[in-house]
Amino acid sequence: MLLYNPASGQRRERREKQIARIVELMREKGLEAVSCATTHAGSAIQQTQQAVAAGFDTVIACGGDGTINEALNGLILCSSDVALGVVPLGSGNLLATDLRLPSDPVAAAQKLLEYKPRKIHPGLICFQNGAERQQRYFIVAAGVGSDAELMYRTAVEAKERYGRNAYFLEMARMALRGSYPMFQVEWEDEQGIRHKDEVALVMAIRARHFPGLLRLVNIRSALTRNDYRLILFRTNKVRHFVNYFFSVATGLNWRSPRIHLAHSKWFRCTALSTEARIRSQADGELLGMLPIEVSIEPRTVTLLMPE
Repeated sequence: MLLYNPASGQRRERREKQIARIVELMREKGLEAVSCATTHAGSAIQQTQQAVAAGFDTVIACGGDGTINEALNGLILCSSDVALGVVPLGSGNLLATDLRLPSDPVAAAQKLLEYKPRKIHPGLICFQNGAERQQRYFIVAAGVGSDAELMYRTAVEAKERYGRNAYFLEMARMALRGSYPMFQVEWEDEQGIRHKDEVALVMAIRARHFPGLLRLVNIRSALTRNDYRLILFRTNKVRHFVNYFFSVATGLNWRSPRIHLAHSKWFRCTALSTEARIRSQADGELLGMLPIEVSIEPRTVTLLMPE
């Protein structure tokens, strides 16, 4: 089953032709393949569950990281061993980049046929959505604080026009604000020792390879590790954010003041003020507010990956 988002990324008019060509490619290789368009935000979760119930052995999410995230959640909710594949059609495509897939969707589908299923433990984020406590599974990254605020402020129209560069444009605008609200994070290190910090941003990264301007980043994270590379911004000063961005973007990784890196399987974020509205995101999808807890899910998902 090729599950695709008809509204994801750029060049929507080419989408149907690309999906049709990918289905044709799969059938040329002797596979039974059909395509199904998502209908609204969240529909890929239910459509993935329906694909599992119908007997498909693989769901290929064709879209951005948001479409992939919904398919992942559908598989986890089914407790299914059905494999998840990825074809990039979105504006971010972080997972596709990490899986070393070409940016061209048809070429990516061709490459995907060489990949092997591998079980990994996804992340789990629990957050507050109004009066309701909710949770979401994710693969590559989660963020709390100014990172999620960036997702919130980047307009859909800008992403369609500029792709992932829309985030960098909005980042420049946000830099003019001067500072961001702080909150409290409690986290466990590799030895299980708990720590507390006041931060403006926490990022939990699983990806090893990054796209575009971040292609030289090397922070010792990987999907195959059952933990996160935790980045703690113990500052709300823009100059420290900019310093760290250039540090990792150049691959030089010089030491940035007030920014700490650690490997961790669990952290929890709580507010310092009842007035602060601190957002969260997972795999680029904007979620809810504090309090937020992030951990590694004990169950596994099967992901098509390079050997």
